[in-house]
Amino acid sequence: MTGPTNPRPHTSAGLARPQTPATQKVEIVLRIIDSLNAREVDEALQCVADDFEMDWSSSTGPLKGVYRGRGGARTIWTLFLDLWTMVRWDPVEVIHVDKSRIIVVNRVQGRARGLGLYVDDTEVQLWTVRGGKAERVKLYRSSSEALDAAGLRE
Repeated sequence: MTGPTNPRPHTSAGLARPQTPATQKVEIVLRIIDSLNAREVDEALQCVADDFEMDWSSSTGPLKGVYRGRGGARTIWTLFLDLWTMVRWDPVEVIHVDKSRIIVVNRVQGRARGLGLYVDDTEVQLWTVRGGKAERVKLYRSSSEALDAAGLRE
């Protein structure tokens, strides 16, 4: 394990740093998160593989389940964004697991449509990225669950 990193590294004078496979994984996942924060589902879908799998089976919300393919991702992301008048994911930690996987710890804030309920919570995702595309993401309720699933211990 290479450990946690700042999810949004700074560049000097606006110059891009050369991408390594590790930074490329992070950039792809952050691009998806940024696109969803902007409510741009089509933009997020450009970053996922055709056979993308989104495992939200550990969710406590109404969209609990496993969604497959770009069509499945479009369905859950669109439904999720429709449930919230405001929702934002802010990555607070990225843990490099191996050459294709990272764990992203997000602070999630949102206001439910119609209810006005405000949520401020932490969620943890284990992402698999290969060939420049996200192949899989699984939601966990804690960092320790994600680390265990990735074969790592705190």
